[in-house]
Amino acid sequence: MGVAVSKAVAESTSHPILVVENLWKRYPGVVAVKGASIKVFESEIVGLVGENGAGKSTLLKCVTGVIRRDSGRVLWMGRVVDFHSPSEALKHGVMYVPQDIVLAKNLSISDNIFLGMEGKSMLATREAYRELSIAKQLLSELGVDVDPQIRGGEVGAAIAQIALIARALHFRARLIALDEPTSALGPVEVDRLLDIMVKLRSRGISMIFVSHKIEEVMRVADRIYVMRDGEIVAEFDRSRFSLNDIVKAMIAREIREFFPKEKVPIGEKVLEVKDLSDYYGLVKSVSFYVRRGEILGIYGIVGSGRTEMALTLIGYRRRRKGEVYVNGALVNIMRPSDAFRYGIAYLPEDWRLALVYLLSIKDNIALPIAQTLKTVNLGLASPINLKSERELASKFIESLRIVPRDPYRRTMQLSGGNRQKVALAKLLATKASVLILDEPTHGIDVGTKVEIRRLMVDLAKEGKAIVLISSELPEVINMSDRILVMREGKVVAEFTREHATEEDIVKAAILKKG
Repeated sequence: MGVAVSKAVAESTSHPILVVENLWKRYPGVVAVKGASIKVFESEIVGLVGENGAGKSTLLKCVTGVIRRDSGRVLWMGRVVDFHSPSEALKHGVMYVPQDIVLAKNLSISDNIFLGMEGKSMLATREAYRELSIAKQLLSELGVDVDPQIRGGEVGAAIAQIALIARALHFRARLIALDEPTSALGPVEVDRLLDIMVKLRSRGISMIFVSHKIEEVMRVADRIYVMRDGEIVAEFDRSRFSLNDIVKAMIAREIREFFPKEKVPIGEKVLEVKDLSDYYGLVKSVSFYVRRGEILGIYGIVGSGRTEMALTLIGYRRRRKGEVYVNGALVNIMRPSDAFRYGIAYLPEDWRLALVYLLSIKDNIALPIAQTLKTVNLGLASPINLKSERELASKFIESLRIVPRDPYRRTMQLSGGNRQKVALAKLLATKASVLILDEPTHGIDVGTKVEIRRLMVDLAKEGKAIVLISSELPEVINMSDRILVMREGKVVAEFTREHATEEDIVKAAILKKG
């Protein structure tokens, strides 16, 4: 389904409504946004595209008051502004619609639309019937026939998103910032949302459309900015839109990190997954295998189902169908403890979930194998052999170069990179034969990234089978023996290390065939 695009008013407007100048945002060890500058004109849809981790969402959040910027200027309607929250931005006419839509679950759609209006308008007396009437009208204007009395917790992502857009209309927003708005939507819902965006533009409303899905952005945008490694690296007017040029701008960068991949003898299959699907429709008939000594890379954009697949495999998410084989034998994995028993260990995408911050380094590392460290078997009350626990921790502190080299140091006192190392040590202590590493180098400094990548190579040499889930394309290409690409819950492409290119992988991740 095509979406008609009208000529942007921007071409005839001398003054933009939003100007972002030289905006910077830093986190410990990471510069998320590096001197970004963009403009948005009246009645214009501006696309903001880039790879995972390019800085798109961070830039949007800095502009709309979700997070604080470190430096740079934001001008709204010609005046310098510094929004301290999304609600403050909305009062000035700027609405932020997050990727993970959050409605008040116990309030109706109508109440969610008018939240924050108490005592500030004709609705001060909370005349419910008037609210319902206005809510129904707003939703109708957006082409949605839904009962505004339904609770926020009872609707899906598409309706929740439209409810927030209706809220923007009620607050008379001049600019709506949409962060990955189509990531959780099906094709029909995507078409409806893009139609709504075009309709809003015709009413004089501007939008920033953040997305990985270039084709969708190209359908409605008047201009597109490309971000790479925190910087705005290209700008395209509609007359110059070219899918190939935009993709090249996204990925054409020097590989700055060091990737210590070595050729390792690859053995027999250790893990094989056949026709795996979850109960929620996010993992769809996924099949793959990984062999001893092999690093299998898995790449996909946000919403592709990478993490959901791993969580379904280890029994954290409910499986609808599929078979899992370990060393050729069919196994029944219903919960994470089953996966652990069969030698499958998982490092979560948010590695902080793998740690107990109040515990020491040694206690965290020993947690998954505490039973094997007990001096006598007295059940849960059995004392742990403290010497064995300390020696185990010291071994990993030495091999992973965890700083400080103090097994008694609380994990909460460590840097992000060293916490990540403790999470990895905890995984390695299990002596699992299959390691599923979900974004193992995300959010840490380059030096620690290199150390963890070297560790992956060493583990492969030991015969471990490694599944590397990563949103960093250079990492996937340079560290993997084979690469699978996921899109919309399915494996859509496979590449060998020798034949993988960034351009081909990105296209497979974002483009539908035919």
